[in-house]
Amino acid sequence: MQKTLYGDKGGQIESFPLEACRHCDERGWVLFPWEKKEIAIDPKTIHIVHFMPGAVRGNHSHPRVAEWLCPIEGEGLLTWRSPSGEVQELHLVAQTRCIRIRAGVPHAVTNIGSGELLLMAAREKDPEGDLSVPDKVV
Repeated sequence: MQKTLYGDKGGQIESFPLEACRHCDERGWVLFPWEKKEIAIDPKTIHIVHFMPGAVRGNHSHPRVAEWLCPIEGEGLLTWRSPSGEVQELHLVAQTRCIRIRAGVPHAVTNIGSGELLLMAAREKDPEGDLSVPDKVV
């Protein structure tokens, strides 16, 4: 599956298109955002994140593992701080791509749409236990 890298020094953010992971018929759709990737998601960390219009969530980093975001409904703005200290942004649109935020990258998401924003999120397995560290970006 083709990926796109964003950020300086090799990229802190990876983006994967979701076309092959979304299955539709007359009943609706089903999405398997991680079915084609060789990743080890920790099932205990899978969660749905809900944002009201204008809300910001995150402002943290995960020092040892990557975090995956899959926008399900609405649109948002992913903001992160690169190793050089530059703040960068990526527009998130529901059901178009899955985002991998590399370990140690401070990040936040803002709902920039007029409706609600829903993200499915998960982190990769951390043998030392899940860790989230506050780190204000927005």
